[in-house]
Amino acid sequence: MNLKRNIMKTKTVKMIDPPSGWKYGFPKVLPDDVTDNLKWLVENGYPQAEIDACGDNFWCRHWVGEEELL
Repeated sequence: MNLKRNIMKTKTVKMIDPPSGWKYGFPKVLPDDVTDNLKWLVENGYPQAEIDACGDNFWCRHWVGEEELL
């Protein structure tokens, strides 16, 4: 009997999730080359008005996860 193993290949990714991010398609993978998180958030669909409304208290959840490679 010949059994094929289904081995998933993954890579480690950094995730970002701003407040109410689910409304705008977050959480998303934050690319390693991003140096300005706020600019990247706006470029990827998060409203500048949401950031401005929080002022100095704006924060995002971050975590490291695994992403499947096809």
